[in-house]
Amino acid sequence: MSKNLLTFVLFSVVLFLSVYSVWRISQPRILSPEEMKVNGYYGYGSFQELRDFNLIDHNGNIFTKKNLKEQNLNFLYFGYSSCPTECPVMMSVMRQIFDKVESDDIAYYLISFDPGIDTLERLKSYVTAFNSDFIGVSGEMPEVVKLGYQLGVEKLAPAENHMNQRIISHTNHLIVVNSNAEVIGIFKAPFESSSMSLVIKSLLASQ
Repeated sequence: MSKNLLTFVLFSVVLFLSVYSVWRISQPRILSPEEMKVNGYYGYGSFQELRDFNLIDHNGNIFTKKNLKEQNLNFLYFGYSSCPTECPVMMSVMRQIFDKVESDDIAYYLISFDPGIDTLERLKSYVTAFNSDFIGVSGEMPEVVKLGYQLGVEKLAPAENHMNQRIISHTNHLIVVNSNAEVIGIFKAPFESSSMSLVIKSLLASQ
């Protein structure tokens, strides 16, 4: 083998290994349950499909569990547009996740615990201010509470804090539902978008 040919072969091998290494690093890694928990995600060992519910999205369309079967993953967060602290933080985190996890297989929802004040117009304005693809969901309070109960989310009656702000205390979890309309796990606070993105990429890769 000539010296030039040998040099070319060695160069090609090194180039291939370099490209392969970069590709491997860029691929989502399937995390173990322990690794997911470290990153704030608590997976459920067994899944059960949600029972029927009937709500409406911010565009005036009927929203049922069939909507949750259109994407591989659905992120559901219960909150309200006038929430002063937890809700805007979560919406910002979801916006960061959207930017870090480039996927058309994820849907992001804010389900209002304050349908009396959160009109569809107000809800749409609120959620789309964070991301135009986010969807606000509302409806009759019994239906909202029913869905929340299925998802392990609770709320208290509205009250005022020391700053005279209207507060609705509620479970502060980001709930993950798969394309079978089954709850597969939750993210618990503190919410950190980089850690959550690792888990989400792993969940997508394992679908």
